Amino acid sequence: MSVWLQQISIQHCRLIQQVELSLSPTVNFLTGANGSGKSSFLEALSVLARGRSFRTPRISEVISQQAGTMTITGKLFNEDLDSSYRLGIAKQRNGQTRIRINHADVTQQAELSSHLPLTLIHPDGLDLVAGSPVYRRSVLDWLAFYREVEFQLAWKNYQRILKQRNACLRDPKQRYALNDWTQQLIQAQPKLYQFRLNATRALVAALDSVSLLYQAIGQVQVNLHKGFPVAIDPSNVQALSEFYHERQDQELRYGMSLYGAHRGDLLITIDGEPVARRASRGQLKLLGIALLLAQSEAISTTDTKRGIVAIDDLAAELDVDNQYLLAQVLQKTQKQLIITGTRQPLPEFLPSDAHLFHVEQGRIHLLNT
Repeated sequence: MSVWLQQISIQHCRLIQQVELSLSPTVNFLTGANGSGKSSFLEALSVLARGRSFRTPRISEVISQQAGTMTITGKLFNEDLDSSYRLGIAKQRNGQTRIRINHADVTQQAELSSHLPLTLIHPDGLDLVAGSPVYRRSVLDWLAFYREVEFQLAWKNYQRILKQRNACLRDPKQRYALNDWTQQLIQAQPKLYQFRLNATRALVAALDSVSLLYQAIGQVQVNLHKGFPVAIDPSNVQALSEFYHERQDQELRYGMSLYGAHRGDLLITIDGEPVARRASRGQLKLLGIALLLAQSEAISTTDTKRGIVAIDDLAAELDVDNQYLLAQVLQKTQKQLIITGTRQPLPEFLPSDAHLFHVEQGRIHLLNT
Protein backbone atom coordinates (compact mmCIF):
# COMPACT_ATOMS: atom_id res chain seq x y z
CA MET A 1 0.00 0.00 0.00
CA SER A 2 2.96 2.32 0.54
CA VAL A 3 2.02 5.98 1.20
CA TRP A 4 -1.51 6.95 2.29
CA LEU A 5 -3.29 9.78 4.11
CA GLN A 6 -3.43 8.75 7.75
CA GLN A 7 -4.87 11.90 9.28
CA ILE A 8 -6.44 15.18 8.14
CA SER A 9 -7.14 18.35 10.10
CA ILE A 10 -9.43 21.10 8.75
CA GLN A 11 -10.00 24.60 10.06
CA HIS A 12 -12.51 27.12 8.67
CA CYS A 13 -13.60 25.41 5.45
CA ARG A 14 -17.21 26.46 4.80
CA LEU A 15 -19.38 24.71 7.44
CA ILE A 16 -16.40 22.97 9.02
CA GLN A 17 -14.90 25.09 11.78
CA GLN A 18 -12.51 22.51 13.15
CA VAL A 19 -12.24 18.80 12.49
CA GLU A 20 -9.46 16.25 12.91
CA LEU A 21 -9.97 12.73 11.60
CA SER A 22 -7.93 9.55 11.53
CA LEU A 23 -8.57 7.76 8.25
CA SER A 24 -8.59 4.13 7.19
CA PRO A 25 -6.05 3.12 4.54
CA THR A 26 -8.85 1.41 2.60
CA VAL A 27 -12.37 2.92 2.73
CA ASN A 28 -13.72 6.01 4.49
CA PHE A 29 -17.46 6.65 4.09
CA LEU A 30 -19.09 9.90 5.24
CA THR A 31 -22.88 9.94 5.59
CA GLY A 32 -25.17 12.85 6.36
CA ALA A 33 -28.00 14.98 5.07
CA ASN A 34 -27.59 17.37 2.16
CA GLY A 35 -25.93 20.56 3.34
CA SER A 36 -24.37 18.91 6.39
CA GLY A 37 -20.75 19.47 5.31
CA LYS A 38 -19.83 16.29 3.43
CA SER A 39 -18.82 18.12 0.28
CA SER A 40 -17.00 20.70 2.40
CA PHE A 41 -14.79 17.90 3.67
CA LEU A 42 -13.93 16.83 0.13
CA GLU A 43 -13.44 20.48 -0.81
CA ALA A 44 -10.82 20.79 1.95
CA LEU A 45 -9.15 17.63 0.67
CA SER A 46 -9.08 19.16 -2.82
CA VAL A 47 -7.45 22.34 -1.50
CA LEU A 48 -4.79 20.27 0.26
CA ALA A 49 -4.08 18.11 -2.80
CA ARG A 50 -4.51 20.66 -5.58
CA GLY A 51 -4.48 24.10 -4.00
CA ARG A 52 -8.02 24.88 -5.10
CA SER A 53 -11.64 23.92 -4.63
CA PHE A 54 -13.47 21.73 -7.13
CA ARG A 55 -16.62 23.83 -6.63
CA THR A 56 -15.43 27.40 -7.17
CA PRO A 57 -12.31 29.22 -8.43
CA ARG A 58 -12.73 31.84 -5.67
CA ILE A 59 -11.00 30.64 -2.54
CA SER A 60 -12.71 33.37 -0.47
CA GLU A 61 -15.99 31.49 -0.94
CA VAL A 62 -14.46 28.38 0.65
CA ILE A 63 -13.16 30.08 3.78
CA SER A 64 -15.72 30.06 6.59
CA GLN A 65 -17.57 33.28 7.30
CA GLN A 66 -15.96 35.36 10.05
CA ALA A 67 -12.62 33.60 9.44
CA GLY A 68 -9.65 35.12 7.66
CA THR A 69 -7.67 31.93 7.02
CA MET A 70 -8.44 28.34 6.09
CA THR A 71 -5.89 25.71 7.12
CA ILE A 72 -5.76 22.06 6.04
CA THR A 73 -3.02 19.73 7.24
CA GLY A 74 -2.46 16.05 6.64
CA LYS A 75 -0.22 13.28 7.92
CA LEU A 76 1.02 10.78 5.34
CA PHE A 77 2.14 7.34 6.43
CA ASN A 78 4.84 5.48 4.48
CA GLU A 79 4.38 1.76 5.09
CA ASP A 80 7.68 0.84 3.45
CA LEU A 81 9.61 3.08 5.87
CA ASP A 82 7.15 2.66 8.77
CA SER A 83 7.19 6.43 9.29
CA SER A 84 4.97 9.45 8.76
CA TYR A 85 5.38 13.08 7.79
CA ARG A 86 3.13 16.13 7.70
CA LEU A 87 2.11 18.55 5.02
CA GLY A 88 -0.30 21.44 4.99
CA ILE A 89 -1.66 24.52 3.29
CA ALA A 90 -3.10 27.79 4.61
CA LYS A 91 -5.20 30.05 2.39
CA GLN A 92 -6.05 33.63 3.34
CA ARG A 93 -8.86 35.83 2.07
CA ASN A 94 -6.31 38.24 0.64
CA GLY A 95 -5.01 35.51 -1.64
CA GLN A 96 -1.84 34.66 0.24
CA THR A 97 -0.89 31.00 0.53
CA ARG A 98 1.54 29.18 2.80
CA ILE A 99 2.58 25.59 2.12
CA ARG A 100 4.65 23.34 4.37
CA ILE A 101 5.98 19.83 3.82
CA ASN A 102 7.71 17.97 6.65
CA HIS A 103 8.14 21.22 8.65
CA ALA A 104 9.71 23.13 5.74
CA ASP A 105 8.13 25.96 3.75
CA VAL A 106 7.78 25.38 0.01
CA THR A 107 6.74 27.85 -2.67
CA GLN A 108 5.14 25.66 -5.33
CA GLN A 109 1.71 24.02 -5.14
CA ALA A 110 3.04 21.41 -7.58
CA GLU A 111 5.43 20.13 -4.93
CA LEU A 112 2.57 19.64 -2.47
CA SER A 113 0.36 18.03 -5.12
CA SER A 114 3.07 15.51 -5.96
CA HIS A 115 2.71 14.01 -2.47
CA LEU A 116 -1.06 13.57 -2.63
CA PRO A 117 -2.41 12.25 -5.98
CA LEU A 118 -6.15 12.87 -5.80
CA THR A 119 -8.82 11.74 -8.25
CA LEU A 120 -12.10 13.44 -7.45
CA ILE A 121 -15.46 12.21 -8.80
CA HIS A 122 -18.29 14.67 -8.15
CA PRO A 123 -21.63 15.60 -9.74
CA ASP A 124 -20.33 18.77 -11.40
CA GLY A 125 -17.49 16.87 -13.02
CA LEU A 126 -19.41 14.10 -14.74
CA ASP A 127 -19.73 16.00 -17.97
CA LEU A 128 -16.24 14.65 -18.54
CA VAL A 129 -17.09 12.43 -21.50
CA ALA A 130 -19.50 14.59 -23.49
CA GLY A 131 -18.75 18.04 -22.06
CA SER A 132 -16.06 20.60 -22.78
CA PRO A 133 -12.60 19.42 -23.94
CA VAL A 134 -11.22 21.33 -20.93
CA TYR A 135 -12.30 18.46 -18.65
CA ARG A 136 -10.64 15.77 -20.75
CA ARG A 137 -7.43 17.78 -21.16
CA SER A 138 -7.36 18.07 -17.38
CA VAL A 139 -7.47 14.27 -17.04
CA LEU A 140 -4.49 13.95 -19.38
CA ASP A 141 -2.52 16.79 -17.86
CA TRP A 142 -2.89 15.58 -14.27
CA LEU A 143 -1.73 12.19 -15.46
CA ALA A 144 1.25 13.72 -17.27
CA PHE A 145 2.05 15.84 -14.20
CA TYR A 146 2.49 12.77 -12.01
CA ARG A 147 4.23 10.60 -14.60
CA GLU A 148 6.54 13.11 -16.35
CA VAL A 149 9.04 15.10 -14.31
CA GLU A 150 9.34 17.84 -16.94
CA PHE A 151 5.65 18.28 -17.71
CA GLN A 152 4.81 21.03 -15.22
CA LEU A 153 7.62 23.33 -16.38
CA ALA A 154 6.93 22.62 -20.06
CA TRP A 155 3.21 23.35 -19.69
CA LYS A 156 3.78 26.61 -17.76
CA ASN A 157 6.24 27.73 -20.43
CA TYR A 158 3.73 26.86 -23.16
CA GLN A 159 1.01 28.88 -21.44
CA ARG A 160 3.33 31.88 -21.22
CA ILE A 161 4.19 31.66 -24.93
CA LEU A 162 0.54 31.19 -25.89
CA LYS A 163 -0.51 34.29 -23.94
CA GLN A 164 2.13 36.42 -25.68
CA ARG A 165 1.29 35.06 -29.13
CA ASN A 166 -2.42 35.69 -28.62
CA ALA A 167 -1.62 39.28 -27.65
CA CYS A 168 0.26 39.67 -30.94
CA LEU A 169 -2.68 38.26 -32.89
CA ARG A 170 -5.12 40.64 -31.23
CA ASP A 171 -3.11 43.84 -31.10
CA PRO A 172 -1.66 45.33 -34.32
CA LYS A 173 0.86 47.27 -32.23
CA GLN A 174 2.40 43.97 -31.09
CA ARG A 175 2.26 42.31 -34.49
CA TYR A 176 6.02 42.86 -35.00
CA ALA A 177 6.74 40.08 -32.47
CA LEU A 178 4.31 37.54 -33.95
CA ASN A 179 6.90 35.52 -35.88
CA ASP A 180 9.14 35.17 -32.83
CA TRP A 181 6.32 33.96 -30.57
CA THR A 182 5.06 31.64 -33.32
CA GLN A 183 8.48 29.99 -33.52
CA GLN A 184 8.56 29.55 -29.75
CA LEU A 185 5.08 28.01 -29.84
CA ILE A 186 6.23 25.63 -32.57
CA GLN A 187 9.32 24.58 -30.61
CA ALA A 188 7.20 23.81 -27.55
CA GLN A 189 4.74 21.51 -29.38
CA PRO A 190 6.75 18.26 -29.80
CA LYS A 191 7.52 17.75 -26.11
CA LEU A 192 3.97 18.45 -24.95
CA TYR A 193 2.59 16.21 -27.68
CA GLN A 194 4.80 13.35 -26.48
CA PHE A 195 3.76 13.90 -22.86
CA ARG A 196 0.08 13.83 -23.85
CA LEU A 197 0.60 10.77 -26.06
CA ASN A 198 2.31 8.90 -23.21
CA ALA A 199 -0.50 9.89 -20.85
CA THR A 200 -3.15 8.69 -23.32
CA ARG A 201 -1.44 5.33 -23.71
CA ALA A 202 -1.21 4.92 -19.93
CA LEU A 203 -4.88 5.85 -19.56
CA VAL A 204 -5.99 3.36 -22.22
CA ALA A 205 -3.93 0.58 -20.61
CA ALA A 206 -5.43 1.35 -17.19
CA LEU A 207 -8.98 1.30 -18.55
CA ASP A 208 -8.76 -2.49 -18.75
CA SER A 209 -8.73 -2.65 -14.95
CA VAL A 210 -12.13 -0.92 -14.74
CA SER A 211 -13.75 -2.36 -17.87
CA LEU A 212 -16.55 -3.90 -15.79
CA LEU A 213 -18.06 -0.41 -15.57
CA TYR A 214 -18.48 0.05 -19.30
CA GLN A 215 -18.23 -3.31 -21.06
CA ALA A 216 -22.01 -3.52 -21.50
CA ILE A 217 -22.04 -0.19 -23.34
CA GLY A 218 -20.04 -1.42 -26.33
CA GLN A 219 -16.51 -1.30 -27.69
CA VAL A 220 -14.98 1.84 -26.18
CA GLN A 221 -11.97 3.45 -27.84
CA VAL A 222 -9.99 6.44 -26.57
CA ASN A 223 -7.58 8.35 -28.81
CA LEU A 224 -5.63 11.58 -28.53
CA HIS A 225 -6.72 14.59 -30.57
CA LYS A 226 -3.47 16.49 -31.12
CA GLY A 227 -4.89 19.98 -31.43
CA PHE A 228 -4.08 20.00 -35.15
CA PRO A 229 -5.70 18.55 -38.28
CA VAL A 230 -5.12 14.80 -38.57
CA ALA A 231 -2.50 15.15 -41.31
CA ILE A 232 -0.23 17.38 -39.17
CA ASP A 233 2.49 15.73 -37.09
CA PRO A 234 3.12 17.82 -33.92
CA SER A 235 6.62 16.34 -33.59
CA ASN A 236 7.66 17.67 -37.02
CA VAL A 237 8.86 21.23 -36.47
CA GLN A 238 9.24 21.99 -40.18
CA ALA A 239 5.70 20.82 -40.94
CA LEU A 240 4.39 22.91 -38.04
CA SER A 241 6.19 25.98 -39.32
CA GLU A 242 4.60 25.62 -42.75
CA PHE A 243 1.18 24.95 -41.22
CA TYR A 244 1.21 28.02 -38.96
CA HIS A 245 2.35 30.16 -41.89
CA GLU A 246 -0.58 28.90 -43.98
CA ARG A 247 -3.10 29.52 -41.18
CA GLN A 248 -1.79 32.87 -39.99
CA ASP A 249 -4.45 34.96 -41.75
CA GLN A 250 -7.17 32.81 -40.23
CA GLU A 251 -5.76 33.20 -36.72
CA LEU A 252 -5.40 36.96 -37.22
CA ARG A 253 -9.09 37.18 -38.06
CA TYR A 254 -10.03 35.33 -34.87
CA GLY A 255 -7.39 37.08 -32.75
CA MET A 256 -6.24 33.86 -31.10
CA SER A 257 -4.15 30.73 -31.60
CA LEU A 258 -6.51 28.15 -33.07
CA TYR A 259 -4.12 25.19 -33.17
CA GLY A 260 -1.75 23.57 -30.74
CA ALA A 261 -1.52 21.58 -27.52
CA HIS A 262 -4.02 23.93 -25.85
CA ARG A 263 -6.64 22.55 -28.27
CA GLY A 264 -5.90 18.91 -27.54
CA ASP A 265 -8.65 16.51 -26.51
CA LEU A 266 -9.54 12.88 -25.91
CA LEU A 267 -11.67 11.42 -28.68
CA ILE A 268 -13.97 8.76 -27.22
CA THR A 269 -16.02 6.44 -29.40
CA ILE A 270 -18.34 3.49 -28.84
CA ASP A 271 -18.36 0.91 -31.64
CA GLY A 272 -16.73 3.52 -33.85
CA GLU A 273 -19.29 6.29 -33.24
CA PRO A 274 -18.85 9.44 -31.09
CA VAL A 275 -19.82 8.60 -27.53
CA ALA A 276 -22.43 11.38 -27.28
CA ARG A 277 -24.47 9.70 -30.05
CA ARG A 278 -24.43 6.22 -28.57
CA ALA A 279 -24.54 6.49 -24.80
CA SER A 280 -27.38 7.38 -22.43
CA ARG A 281 -26.89 9.88 -19.62
CA GLY A 282 -26.34 7.05 -17.15
CA GLN A 283 -23.82 5.36 -19.43
CA LEU A 284 -21.95 8.64 -19.86
CA LYS A 285 -21.66 8.88 -16.08
CA LEU A 286 -20.31 5.33 -15.82
CA LEU A 287 -17.80 5.94 -18.57
CA GLY A 288 -16.72 9.20 -16.96
CA ILE A 289 -16.16 7.41 -13.64
CA ALA A 290 -14.21 4.69 -15.47
CA LEU A 291 -11.91 7.30 -17.05
CA LEU A 292 -11.23 8.97 -13.72
CA LEU A 293 -10.54 5.64 -11.99
CA ALA A 294 -8.23 4.70 -14.85
CA GLN A 295 -6.45 8.03 -14.39
CA SER A 296 -5.90 7.21 -10.72
CA GLU A 297 -4.62 3.74 -11.60
CA ALA A 298 -2.22 5.11 -14.21
CA ILE A 299 -0.92 7.82 -11.86
CA SER A 300 0.23 5.47 -9.14
CA THR A 301 1.53 2.47 -11.06
CA THR A 302 5.09 3.84 -11.23
CA ASP A 303 5.26 5.42 -7.77
CA THR A 304 4.98 4.47 -4.10
CA LYS A 305 2.09 6.90 -3.64
CA ARG A 306 -1.14 4.95 -3.98
CA GLY A 307 -3.39 7.86 -4.67
CA ILE A 308 -6.78 8.78 -3.23
CA VAL A 309 -10.11 8.31 -4.99
CA ALA A 310 -12.80 10.60 -3.57
CA ILE A 311 -16.45 10.22 -4.66
CA ASP A 312 -18.96 12.91 -3.72
CA ASP A 313 -22.62 11.91 -3.31
CA LEU A 314 -22.36 8.39 -4.66
CA ALA A 315 -26.07 7.52 -4.75
CA ALA A 316 -26.95 10.72 -6.63
CA GLU A 317 -24.81 9.59 -9.55
CA LEU A 318 -25.51 5.85 -9.77
CA ASP A 319 -28.50 3.59 -9.26
CA VAL A 320 -28.16 0.57 -6.99
CA ASP A 321 -27.19 -1.85 -9.79
CA ASN A 322 -24.39 0.42 -10.95
CA GLN A 323 -23.29 1.00 -7.38
CA TYR A 324 -22.77 -2.76 -7.12
CA LEU A 325 -20.70 -2.63 -10.29
CA LEU A 326 -18.59 0.20 -8.92
CA ALA A 327 -18.12 -1.62 -5.61
CA GLN A 328 -16.75 -4.65 -7.48
CA VAL A 329 -14.26 -2.45 -9.32
CA LEU A 330 -13.19 -0.53 -6.22
CA GLN A 331 -12.66 -3.74 -4.24
CA LYS A 332 -9.85 -4.61 -6.64
CA THR A 333 -8.09 -1.27 -6.38
CA GLN A 334 -5.29 -0.45 -3.98
CA LYS A 335 -6.42 3.17 -3.70
CA GLN A 336 -7.48 4.86 -0.50
CA LEU A 337 -11.20 5.64 -0.88
CA ILE A 338 -13.14 8.57 0.58
CA ILE A 339 -16.84 8.44 -0.33
CA THR A 340 -19.82 10.56 0.72
CA GLY A 341 -23.53 9.80 0.60
CA THR A 342 -26.85 10.70 2.17
CA ARG A 343 -27.64 7.09 3.07
CA GLN A 344 -25.79 4.19 4.65
CA PRO A 345 -23.53 2.56 2.05
CA LEU A 346 -23.98 -0.87 0.56
CA PRO A 347 -22.11 -3.52 2.58
CA GLU A 348 -19.88 -4.07 -0.47
CA PHE A 349 -18.35 -0.63 0.15
CA LEU A 350 -17.35 -1.41 3.74
CA PRO A 351 -14.50 -3.87 4.29
CA SER A 352 -13.70 -4.83 7.89
CA ASP A 353 -11.17 -2.00 8.33
CA ALA A 354 -13.37 0.73 6.80
CA HIS A 355 -14.18 3.89 8.76
CA LEU A 356 -17.78 5.09 8.73
CA PHE A 357 -18.36 8.73 9.71
CA HIS A 358 -21.49 10.80 10.31
CA VAL A 359 -21.56 14.47 9.28
CA GLU A 360 -23.94 17.00 10.82
CA GLN A 361 -23.71 20.81 10.68
CA GLY A 362 -20.00 20.71 9.89
CA ARG A 363 -19.15 18.26 12.69
CA ILE A 364 -17.84 14.80 11.81
CA HIS A 365 -17.97 11.79 14.13
CA LEU A 366 -16.63 8.26 13.73
CA LEU A 367 -19.49 5.74 13.94
CA ASN A 368 -17.55 2.48 13.96
CA THR A 369 -14.32 1.53 15.74
